[in-house]
Amino acid sequence: MSNSDQDEAAPNHAWQESGNGAAAEPPAGSEPGAASEPAPSWLGYPAESTEYTVPHTYTASGYADAPDPDGTGNYPPAPPPAPEYTAPRHFDAPAPPGPAAPPVPPAPSAPAAPPAAPEMPAGAGLVPPRADALPPAPPPAAPPPAAPPAPAPPGSVGPPPAAPPPPPPAPNTTSAPAPPPYLYPGSPSPEAAAPAPPAAPPAPTAPGQVPWQQPQAPAEAPRPEDLLVPDRPSIQDAPATWGWRGRINKMSAGAIKPKAKTAELGHRQAVLDIQHGFSRPMTVVVIQPKGGAGKTPTTIGLAAALGAHRGGYVVGWDDNETRGTLAVRTVNRDSQRTTVWDFLGSLPSFERLDARVGDLSYYVRSQGEAYFDALVSDDHPGNMAQIGEEEFRRIHTVLQRFYRIIVIDTGNNVRSPNWQAAVNAADVVVIPSTYQRDVGYSGSWVLDHLLQTGREGLAQHAVTVLTAADPSTDTQVRHELQRHFGARTQDVIEIPYDEHIATGGPIHWANLAEDTRRAYTRLGAVVVSALVRRDVA
Repeated sequence: MSNSDQDEAAPNHAWQESGNGAAAEPPAGSEPGAASEPAPSWLGYPAESTEYTVPHTYTASGYADAPDPDGTGNYPPAPPPAPEYTAPRHFDAPAPPGPAAPPVPPAPSAPAAPPAAPEMPAGAGLVPPRADALPPAPPPAAPPPAAPPAPAPPGSVGPPPAAPPPPPPAPNTTSAPAPPPYLYPGSPSPEAAAPAPPAAPPAPTAPGQVPWQQPQAPAEAPRPEDLLVPDRPSIQDAPATWGWRGRINKMSAGAIKPKAKTAELGHRQAVLDIQHGFSRPMTVVVIQPKGGAGKTPTTIGLAAALGAHRGGYVVGWDDNETRGTLAVRTVNRDSQRTTVWDFLGSLPSFERLDARVGDLSYYVRSQGEAYFDALVSDDHPGNMAQIGEEEFRRIHTVLQRFYRIIVIDTGNNVRSPNWQAAVNAADVVVIPSTYQRDVGYSGSWVLDHLLQTGREGLAQHAVTVLTAADPSTDTQVRHELQRHFGARTQDVIEIPYDEHIATGGPIHWANLAEDTRRAYTRLGAVVVSALVRRDVA
């Protein structure tokens, strides 16, 4: 057995004897009066030693140190050595069971020693309390432990100078009082070492009660405009104005307000749809290779519906390659003689940046209550000139500066340069037809022309207008045309027979029948909806 093993085994054996009832002899150099109490093991070591290993053996009465009892060197097997640590700063040795002994006077403090050794894990190589002590962690209901005494300088041997002892804990009738917590070299204070209390769990809710949640901020902050009356009221707010419901409302001076029927509500919605805005000027082109199919009346009725419900900024342009009829079917109150050729001659003045919209009044014809202007074609018998693609482009560019919607009436020659230029500039095309098979065939043929010339978008968003040129209509032909163009175009709008249109004279918006104006209003709403889709695309 090596000398270090002997040094460890000797005190262990002495403590075993002390646990059996035999009082161990105090080590040399102990203070007088302390013979009745076993002195701590660290008092038997030289004062100049600051780091050592405390050999210990645990018995029923605690830890003890003693020399070799018989001097033979035969010691019981020693437990594994404890980790090294720095001598404790303050220690009050627990007394073994038996009569209380007088307290040991404090020993003089040793000179200051080097800094403490690195921090040891909690509980490593420490002297535990008495065997009857409670576990280190007090129960939740127990009062907090008293504050520890002030620490002594690191590495000192022996107790620190006299200091007021900590107040004893509350007496416990069921078990021995727990000793105050020990302060170990390099260990943090109990306050700093204590872990932070865990976050309190959410309060339980009653059965069926929804737990409270933080309200989320609104997606958009309120604006001052929200306090004003909406400028687009619901179509169901106003009372009826059509039929006997409207007559009752009018005769009662508004005291009786019958609700509008479905047809009237649809008309109100169409008016609101016409008033939709766009991001740029829009162009609508009316095409039909067959003459007498109703292109010019459709151009006038569509432009009038758009202008009357949008408040103007609409122009109807006759882009016929020879001689169109828009000059004959529009109103000319001032007997103007100017045509598109006159406008083309003065076009450089309108292409300037300082051009004014008021200067256009000399070249266009105002349509009064319809709120649109008409730019008619030349009807001079001796004029053989035609507007080409370049002339169309220049006129169209100028009109886009002063109007929001341009409705173009075309001729019958699809191979004409100005016809092709108009279709290339179109956002939506309108295909009119009467209730006749040959006219319907021509309208379907022009759809094939659009598809075969790379204009699939125009064909997909095209709108068909079926116009009744006669009071009577073949029901079978009507249904066939509805099914055919309903499958090939986006929408089909029917315009009823109107005597004012059938006369062949100028078309006044106010002189049209009520059903005719409502039909053109539905046409305007459908065209605007198609323009909106094209504007987004």
